[in-house]
Parts: sequence; C-alpha cells; structure tokens
Amino acid sequence: MYIKRKIDDYLLKWADDSSKKPLVIRGVRQCGKTSAVRKLAESFESYIEINLDKSPRYRDIFDGEMDINQIISEIEIVSGNRVISGKTLIFIDEIQEEPRAIAALRYFYEDRPDIHVIAAGSLLEVVLGGKKGNKAIDFPVGRVRSIYMYPFSFPEFLIGVGQDILYDHLTDEEKRPLDEKAHEKLLEFYKEFLVVGGMPEAVATYVDTHSLLECQRVHRDIVTSFLDDFEKYSGTIPANTIRRVFEFSIRNICSQTKASSAISGVSAYTFDECIRILRRSGLVYPVKASSCETLPLGASEKESNKKLIIFDSGVYLTERKLDVGELLASDVFDVINKGDVVEMQTGLEMIKACEPFRDTDLYYWYRQGANAEVDYITEKENTVIPIEVKSSGKGSMQSMRSFLKTHPKSPYGIRVSLENYTEYDDIHVVPVYAAGLI
Repeated sequence: MYIKRKIDDYLLKWADDSSKKPLVIRGVRQCGKTSAVRKLAESFESYIEINLDKSPRYRDIFDGEMDINQIISEIEIVSGNRVISGKTLIFIDEIQEEPRAIAALRYFYEDRPDIHVIAAGSLLEVVLGGKKGNKAIDFPVGRVRSIYMYPFSFPEFLIGVGQDILYDHLTDEEKRPLDEKAHEKLLEFYKEFLVVGGMPEAVATYVDTHSLLECQRVHRDIVTSFLDDFEKYSGTIPANTIRRVFEFSIRNICSQTKASSAISGVSAYTFDECIRILRRSGLVYPVKASSCETLPLGASEKESNKKLIIFDSGVYLTERKLDVGELLASDVFDVINKGDVVEMQTGLEMIKACEPFRDTDLYYWYRQGANAEVDYITEKENTVIPIEVKSSGKGSMQSMRSFLKTHPKSPYGIRVSLENYTEYDDIHVVPVYAAGLI
C-alpha cells in the first residue's frame, strides 16, 4: 500500500515541465525515495529502474564516452525495455556506486532533455566531492535539480492512518481555533506519531498491526543498518568516532553543545566534521545559534554554539528506551519530562514543511550570561519571528519576552504548546500538532 506524500505533487510538476533537468532526490536512507519514484512511474508509459548496487552490470554502461544516445541504447539492451521520448522514466538508484553515472546526468540534460531521468543514492550526500575507488565524484551543478525528501510529517501521518477528516481540520485555516473534540483527537494522534515516528516502514507497520512494539523493532533495525553504514562514511575519521558522535546526539537532543567539550578525546574539529557527515546523511540536524541582528539568520550565526536534533522521534524514543506507554497515557507531555522530544519534533516539522527544492537550516537564539533562550527562530516577510516550544499548556514566556524586548522589529512571537489556537497580546499560540503550518 502506498501512502500519499507531499513530494508526489512536486514530482508530477517536474514530470510535466518541458524544460526539466534530471532530478536528484536527496534524503536520509529509507525515507521513501524509491517508493515515491515508483508511484510517479505509474503516470508513464514505460519505466526502467537501474540499481547500481544490486545490478553492477549497469555500471559498465557509463564506462565509455559520454555519448548519451549510446548510453540509452545500452540501457535498452540490458533492461529489455525501450526508451521512448517523453514517455519513459529512467530511475538510477544507488547512483553513488558509479561516479560516471553522476557525471552522465549533465549530458542527459544537455543532449536528451526529452528523457525523464531521476537519480537517488542512500550514501550520495556523504560521497559527493570525494572518490569512489580511483574515480572522483563531481556533482553536475546547474545541470540537475535537487529535491529533498524526509520521513513522514504529521499531516502525512494522518493521511497514512486514515484520518482524512482530521487532516482537513488541521489544514483548513477557516476552522481555527479548532473544535475542541478535533483538537483533542489531534493531540491524541500527535502523541501516537511521536512514538511511531515518520519512517515509512514504521508507519506501514503501525497501519498494519497497530503494535507499538512492532514499530520499535523496526526502529532498532533502522538504527542497526545506519550504524553499519558508518563504515562506508568513514574516510579520515574512524567509523567508531562517527558512531560515538551519533550516540551523543541521541543522548543530548536540544541541549546547547560546544564541540570542544562534547566528547572526551574527540577534538572540536573532529566532532564538527562528524556532525557535517551526519547532517549530509540526514541523521542529525544542528540547530545553529544566531544573534538575529541581521538577515538572513545565518549572517549572524554563532558557530561555536549549536543544539542537535535527530531525524526521527520514534527512533529517538526507542533508542532512549523511554516509557512510551506512559507518554501515550499522560495528559501533559512533560509529566514524564519528555519536553525535548516535542521541541525536536517541532524543528523536524518546520524542516519538512519547507519547499523541497532547497536544503533548510534551523536557528535558535540565546543571550550570553543570562538564562534566556528561544527554541527556534524563523524569517517571515523580512522579519524575525521567535518560536518557543512548551510541552505542556503552561509555562512562563520570560525568554520570549526578553527576545521581543531586545528585538523591537519582531512584531510577535509564536508559542507552540498543547493549547488550541489563541493569542496573548503579541504571542500567537499554535498547537504542537500544527508546528509544520507555521
């Protein structure tokens, strides 16, 4: 069963674009890239899927001269399928296994723009700019279009579990504030979503079995496969060091982190390099500190300070061995002091909600020497909007007030909490389940 994803509409628009470039789908392993391409293939007359890891015989096709017509002819011979102008979709999966296949994307664009070509690779982000064997890997910048894909967002999860009516309530601005029954049901499913997470296999398992234990088994399998991949990530940095930094990130989500003192025996340079690798692989997102004095936010970034979040709440809760039954049973999220996972998920929902044709950075604000920190900062209409996450319906807004006082150009702040939509003077309240709609 295929569950509709946000990316589907973008893929269809790309397929209809007469001046399209070859498309590279980027994102964490097992987030549903191949399934989305196969769904798109249903709108084509023919479909050829090339997996350069499972079917090494395809690699030889790219070893000769970059004659795209010759490459297409050999693809037809090896696959047994004809390539028809404008009617065939070619999907090159695990493209990082053959650097010349990456280079060939440029010539598909320049010489045969009538052929629809999509590429993806589970380790593509990590190897770009490096080497595969004795072959350099260069990305054909300007000749391809990248699109970023992530695990399920909360709105996608609602569709996946058959809650179309709740999805309509969530996304309809005319229904705000929501009916209290709808609000309570959305909180209920949001808590389930935190535990299941957004990895497609876990969502499908939950739809089929409604067993959180089965979902946790899926989470453990996913983490095991990622840890095994670290052997492939490592170049000058040992795989075990990357593994230690990943495990540190899981244990310290949403906490201010200084690379120089994070892990004993790991230098600041090595720690930051591991975070860069984990970021490119889609496993860890650094939330960067910004003074918010100028736009864009990255222009006033404080590089020495960052917070870390990982790619999926379900995997996080499983790895931390937290009592998910207590979480689901609690009326208030911080009853068991799990506010951090709500803060983390808010950041993930904000990333997933952005336009997928660009990579997205997250920022937060803190004031040196004072106990003042705002969880996230976003730009809207050339202004800076602070976002504070409260895992309950209560809590003071001292840091938010401090930010608004010292940044008078910010017209209001956003409080993400268990409350329904409401406003407190210059504080706009958004329910936790609607963080991706900010």
